[in-house]
Amino acid sequence: MRKLSELEGVAVGIISKRQPCTAYALRMELKASPSSHWRASAGAIYPLLSRLEDEGLIRSTDDSSDGRGRRPLSITREGKKALKAWIKEIANPTLLSEIFDPLRSRMFFLGALAHKEQIALAERVLTDLALHLENSRQYVRQNPVSDDFFEHLGAVGGVINAESRIKYLKTVLTQIREQQT
Repeated sequence: MRKLSELEGVAVGIISKRQPCTAYALRMELKASPSSHWRASAGAIYPLLSRLEDEGLIRSTDDSSDGRGRRPLSITREGKKALKAWIKEIANPTLLSEIFDPLRSRMFFLGALAHKEQIALAERVLTDLALHLENSRQYVRQNPVSDDFFEHLGAVGGVINAESRIKYLKTVLTQIREQQT
């Protein structure tokens, strides 16, 4: 059994929780996420689902009851095994350090900008992060603990992550401003 990618793991997980689940419903759930990381396009989702079905991790059935030829998806026994392995894989210290953070990556090279540009950029990004934080908080309110405990915990993690990034960027901004004096 091969390891699932992050998007594959998320897709199999959503199908497992929502089954039967259509490809469209999966896309809409990803689109509703406050994280742009999961906003997968139809061009990414449909081939991914086809691959997962070919590998026997999910299955689809024909449903012509509404005339649209929907194909509800459900997880297979092998899909459950792959999902469990993907979830448990997070205990790997290497995975925990594999955080793609374009904000932090760019900080290493901020010296390429003039001092005023550095401040203006940091202020603009701080404003954008504040908006993202509000969107994340709204997502938490829309997904209360009483509906789905673990989905709520994941959403709370998004809020804490956004708060942490704002704190980091405020520190960066303070230090940039002090650098000039």
